[in-house]
This record gives sequence, structure tokens and C-alpha cells, in this order.
Amino acid sequence: MPDRAFTYLFAGGGTGGHIYPAIALAEELLQRQPESDIHFVGTKKGLERKVVPEKGFPLHLIAVRGMARYRTMANLLFPFRLLWSLIQSVALLLRLRPRAVIGTGGYVSGPVLYAASVLNVPTLIQEQNSYPGITTRLLARRVDRVHLSFQSSKNYLKKKDNLFVTGNPVRHLDVSVSQNKARQHFGLDGDRVTLFVFGGSQGASAINQALLEGLEAILQEIDLQIIWSTGPSDYQEIQQKAEIRKSRLFLAPFITDMPMAYRAADCALARAGAITLAELTACGCPAILIPYPYAAAHHQEENAKTLEKEGAAKMILQSELTPQILIETVRELAQNEKQRQQMRRAAEKFAFPQATKKIVDSLFQLCENRGE
Repeated sequence: MPDRAFTYLFAGGGTGGHIYPAIALAEELLQRQPESDIHFVGTKKGLERKVVPEKGFPLHLIAVRGMARYRTMANLLFPFRLLWSLIQSVALLLRLRPRAVIGTGGYVSGPVLYAASVLNVPTLIQEQNSYPGITTRLLARRVDRVHLSFQSSKNYLKKKDNLFVTGNPVRHLDVSVSQNKARQHFGLDGDRVTLFVFGGSQGASAINQALLEGLEAILQEIDLQIIWSTGPSDYQEIQQKAEIRKSRLFLAPFITDMPMAYRAADCALARAGAITLAELTACGCPAILIPYPYAAAHHQEENAKTLEKEGAAKMILQSELTPQILIETVRELAQNEKQRQQMRRAAEKFAFPQATKKIVDSLFQLCENRGE
């Protein structure tokens, strides 16, 4: 049986936005307490099914699924799946006897956190988005601590005495190399203004198409070069159509060395997922943000509005995105060094570079206060 003094259970999944903060916390925890026995809970349909085992952590699966946002017979099974997932969560908690349970969002974290609170196991939620997810909103009053990434998130939660604003845990971003060398790493001019375009591991077709349509005008009118992570589905089309301008482009379906790309960039064009914004602000990178319009509760739009209000980003709604608007926005940012410097300072003020450490500190403090 695992030693309860060093066993921790992480519950979060579905998307990378929920999984990678949990992994960052788990790795920090393991570094500081090497004897820790760390487990994850997920579902067979979530990204965690692939990512967590690759990181070397055991993954336990439960049956919970979210409700579809449209009418379907599958929604009739939701209460039964929820009940069964609660039973599975209780059984897992009794078997592992963890020192604490950490939830990072996604519907999988709901039953595990609820079961842990009923069994009086110390609980902590790490919420990534400015508008808290449904699990956080429902369970914030039951859990011991809620770590938020935005000050404005407090407005959506009734109980206030267990809230902490510490930012999003992100991977270590080594940006110590010079900007010129970072650009040369991608085969680009070391002195030219550089735009970094990305939309997550699968890319963002709406951003790709708008940029592709406006690419010739952008590169004719603006002394600019682009690092473009296209995603796998659009890569071939973009590669073929952008061939004429390849000397000022670095194209890849997916960029693995993100710290190098952040360091090379003067500004970025991206979605507004919470982890993306945490990394952009940690690197002090001004951004043009196109929120994904179908994100739950429009949380990406809320994220982008918050950063825009702080002066660290410009937001364009996807419904308003046209090649011409994109050209004008890129031109304004690329040609105005003073504005980029102001946005860079605003981004750095908004960043939480010690988020991972502070949340693990809080976890240890919680366990000690509870006598665990």
C-alpha cells in the first residue's frame, strides 16, 4: 500500500490546458520531495491518456463524461456515469489514501474533488482561466484552497477566504540565448522584426487562412519575418502557397522548441488559451490574440479581454477577423517599437513566474495545517 505521507493525486484532463499545469505542479513536487508517489486521474477519451504515461506517472481512468451542449440521447446517461465515477473516485481514494488531491479542471476533476472533500482529504484547485470553469464554480466552497490565475476571477466565486491569485504553472522557459541567435536558429535574419504565429498543437485554421490570404501584402508592406507553427492539417497548403516568400518564413507543422521561438519573436499572433497567455506574459511577448470562439463559456475571449485591458495584447474576435484587419493590426505592432516596449512591460507585470513554486508551497502548507 502506498505511503500516505508522500502520495498525491492529480485530477484534470480533456485538454492540454488542464493537463500541462498539473504536470508542471507534479514535476515541481517531485523535484522538491523526491519520495513522492504521484498519481493522475483521467478518462480514456482525454489527452491525458497519452500525455500522462509519457511523463512516467500512473494514470487511473474513471467513467465520467461531460454533457453535450446539444440535445442527444447520450445526455440521459450523464447522471449514471456521474454516480459511477463518484463510486470509482471513492474507491480510488480509499485505496491510494493520498495526502492531498489537486484538481486542475475538466469534468474529470469534479467527482474526484467532491469525493475527496467528503472523505476529508485536503483539496486544492488550480484554475487557469479568467472565467472559472464549472468544476471550480461548483466546488470552490467545498475545497480547502483555490489558486486563481486572474484577479478578476474572484468576482465569480462567492467564498473568498480560500482564494489565492498565483498565476498559471508553466513549463520552464529558457530564454537566455540572444534574440539574434534565436532567429538564426530558425534560419531567419537576426535583425529583422519577427512575428511568431501559433495556435496550439493542432494549429488554428481561421488564423492560418486569414494570414495566408494577407501574407503577400504583409511581406510587401512590412519589413517582417514570420515563425509559423501551422498545425498538421494546414501545413501542406501553407507550404505550397507561401513558397515564393520562404526566405522570410519558417514553417513547421509543430514547433517543439517553444522557448527559442518566444525568444526570437518581437510579437505573437495566437489563440487565447490560459497556458498560452501565461507563457507569453512570462516571456514578455506582446500579442495579437484571436480567441477560439467555441471555448466553454467563451473563456478564451474573457482571457484575451483581461490581457488587452492590462495593455499587454490586442484582441480581434474571430467573427471580425479579415485579412485586411489582420494586415493593419500586424503593421501597427511591427512598425511601432515604442508600443511593443509598452506592451512588453505590461505583459511582464502581468506574469507570475513563480506560480508553480508558490502553488506547491501552498500545497505543503495546506497538508501541514491539516496535520497530514
